[in-house]
Amino acid sequence: MIAKLPSFRALRTSAAFAAVLLLLLLSVGRGDTISDLRIAAGAYEQDLVRWELTHFMDKLFVRTADLLFHGTPDDVERMAAVDEFFGLREDLSDARRSVERTLASGDASAEAPLVAQATVDDLQQRRTELQAVVEETLEAAISKVVHEQGIIGGVGPLRWPPVDFTFEDRGLVLVRSPRDRIARLDDLLLDPGVSLLDQVAVEADVESLDANSSALVVRIGGVATYPAQVSNDRSLHGTLELASHEWLHHWLIFKPLGRRWFAGGELQSINETVANIFGQEIGDLALEEVTGEHFERAPWVPPTVREREEPTPDVFDFRREMRETRTRLEEMLGDGLIEEAEAFLEERRLAFVANGYQIRKLNNAWFAFNGTYADSAASISPIEGQLRTIRADSADLAEFLDRVAGISREGQLAEIALAAGWVPIDTSTGLPLP
Repeated sequence: MIAKLPSFRALRTSAAFAAVLLLLLLSVGRGDTISDLRIAAGAYEQDLVRWELTHFMDKLFVRTADLLFHGTPDDVERMAAVDEFFGLREDLSDARRSVERTLASGDASAEAPLVAQATVDDLQQRRTELQAVVEETLEAAISKVVHEQGIIGGVGPLRWPPVDFTFEDRGLVLVRSPRDRIARLDDLLLDPGVSLLDQVAVEADVESLDANSSALVVRIGGVATYPAQVSNDRSLHGTLELASHEWLHHWLIFKPLGRRWFAGGELQSINETVANIFGQEIGDLALEEVTGEHFERAPWVPPTVREREEPTPDVFDFRREMRETRTRLEEMLGDGLIEEAEAFLEERRLAFVANGYQIRKLNNAWFAFNGTYADSAASISPIEGQLRTIRADSADLAEFLDRVAGISREGQLAEIALAAGWVPIDTSTGLPLP
């Protein structure tokens, strides 16, 4: 059953909370200036202050208007809106493909592309009409689940921090790394509408400013602004996972671990991987809350007790190939072979493309970004195993978060994980060290 929306909904997004969180979330800096970065890419930067103010006021206005003039939709109405909203996702994809086919066919009728585009516009408009109800329904489900899990606090009926997100086109972030090592420097959030050609030009401009700079513009699913930006092209389950992931960043910002996100490196990776683990668990429970559908996720099994299921040598396995690429890249950079490493990465990129993986650019910045998530194929970090071990050793999700939220320095996670039974592994193979 869908969680009930309380009548105090408008108060949930108070201006005081938004202002405090805005100051915290817009803090940047890891000892690395982005002034030069703005010379090359500033024209494409997303204006977060304007975005925050606009979207916060828009959501507050919609919620207040609904309460005063329309009332709160009942369970049946909200479930119908959720079903229609996500059902239109595939219809919208089909309609966009129809526009492309119409243009590619060279149809003599000048109206044909316009008719096809009109269908896209109608579907987008309908999704926009449904968006506010869907957002509130999913927010209420996530809020109910995290409350039942003993994670979210509050004052009376007001949950803290409130679960709040808005659907947006997938965002763009400009990522940088030095060419001689893999390290994620300060990012720059770009406007989601920047074209691919402009993205390529921005990368070239940024790299031209510094001979030791590697740059890449990446599409991302969500941004932990307040309200969080969540991509509008995911399934219901994927949306619940992503919205939960972004909310945990809101929760963590009041904890030592969250405030150390800006330190980069290991601490940033811990933040993102904790949010991934949290997002999966809460997303699964929220899906059941919304639809009644129980999702059974295969439990994580440590490499000390599982049998490794390696694909046969004639199969191009993305995860295996990418880990091997990362391992070899680290070796080459360690030997100071920068240009040779970049040539190697281009060879590997072409191999991935030949096997159906359309990677536009493979460089240190690619690994710096994707390696932030320790559960990704781009990472050779032990962080996922350490966190999973702590989670398995915890009575519940709330206890797990309590054990890791206080992390504030590098090496602290390993200490907690060892105490929980973690066994150090060979990061290149994922197997326990002899």
